Amino acid sequence: MIAEALAAQKEGWRYTPVAALTGPDFKPAGVPARLEPLGGRVLCPVGFHRAALVNGRWEAKHAVLKLPDGVTVEPLGEASGLAELLSRPAPADMPLAQAASAARDGFVVRVARHSRADRPIHLVHISEASPVAESSQARVLVVLEPGATAEIVEETLSFGDAPSWKNVRAQVVLGEGAFLRHHRIVREGAQGRLTLGLEVTLASRARYESHALNFGGLFAREDLRVRIEGEGAECALNGLALLGGSEFADHHSVVEHAAVGGTTRQLYKAVIDDKARFVFDGLITVKPGAQKTDAQVYNKNLLLSEDARVNTNPEFKILADDVSCKHGGAVGQMSLEALFYLQSRGIGADEARRLLVYAFGSEMVDRVALEPLKLALADALHGRMPEEHL
Repeated sequence: MIAEALAAQKEGWRYTPVAALTGPDFKPAGVPARLEPLGGRVLCPVGFHRAALVNGRWEAKHAVLKLPDGVTVEPLGEASGLAELLSRPAPADMPLAQAASAARDGFVVRVARHSRADRPIHLVHISEASPVAESSQARVLVVLEPGATAEIVEETLSFGDAPSWKNVRAQVVLGEGAFLRHHRIVREGAQGRLTLGLEVTLASRARYESHALNFGGLFAREDLRVRIEGEGAECALNGLALLGGSEFADHHSVVEHAAVGGTTRQLYKAVIDDKARFVFDGLITVKPGAQKTDAQVYNKNLLLSEDARVNTNPEFKILADDVSCKHGGAVGQMSLEALFYLQSRGIGADEARRLLVYAFGSEMVDRVALEPLKLALADALHGRMPEEHL
C-alpha cells in the first residue's frame, strides 16, 4: 500500500530510494521490554523542558515539565479543543503524512496569547532496540496564539541493529506577531529511518525560524510546507546534512507567499562522503497579489568522494510583478587552492582538509542562537567529521 502511494508521486520521489521503506517487513512498534534513561543518549543539555515519545507512545517517566502559565505540553490523547486542526487533511502529495494523520499519540504544544516559554521545549522521538523491524506513527501539533513566543528542539534517535522507521506528521500554526524558533535534529542509528511531513502557517507579522540538522541515519525524508498567509510574515529555513557510508537524506520544501510583504531566507548545506546521497528540492511560489515579497533559496553541497551524489533543484514560481527573488544551487569538491593556502602556512594536509570541511558546515551551526544547543551541535559536528578521505 505504501509502495503504491509513493509510486503515484513519481516526480517528487524519483530520486528517493523507496526500497528503504518498503523492503523491510515492518511491524507496529510495541512497548520496549526495558525503559532506558535518556541521560547520555540525547544531545540537548539538562535544563530544558522535556517530553518524549518512545516507539510512538508518550512516556510519562521521561517528562520534565515545569511550565509557566500559558504554556502547555501534553500527549495527543489528552489535548482538547483541537478537532479542527486535527481533522485538516494533509497535502495530497504527502501520502506518508496522510498515513500519520491516524496516529494515536504525539506531542501537543500550546502557548497562549502574549505568553512566552521561559526555557526551550525539548521533544524527543526514540525508537528503542528491537529484535525485529518496527515502525511507529506520531503527530506533533504546535499552536502559538497572537504575540506568543517559544523555542522548540525536536530530536529523533534510534537504537539497535534491526530496521526502525518513524513516520511523523507535524503542524505548526503561528498567530499574528507570534515567533517560533524550531530546531529539528536527526541522530538516527545505522538502521534508522525517518519520514516527516511538516506544515507551517504564518499569520501577519509572525516569524518562523527553522534549523534542520542531520547527523546520521540510513534514510531521512522531510517534506516541509510553509504558507505565509499574513502580511509582513517572515520565515528562515536553515539546514545541514552530514552524510557518509550509504546514508540518504532528502529535503523537499514548498514555501507559498500568499500575502503582501513576506520574507523567506532558505539555505541548506550538505557534506556527502563515501556512497551517501543527498536530495534538495526547494520551491518558492509567489501568489498573485503577494507584492513586495522578498525571497531567497540556496543549496550548497560539498562532495568528499567520487561515489557521493547530489540532486539539487532550487526554484521559483512567481505570479506577482513587484518582488525580489533569488535562488541558486552549487555542488563542488574540496578547493585545491584553499588546501594549498593552508598547507603553505604550515598546516598538515589532513588537518587542512578537516578545517575546510568544518568551516563549510559550521556556518549552519553558528546560526543557532541557543548557546547550550550550539555547543552540543558543534561537538556533534566534530564527531561526524569524515576521516577516511581526509
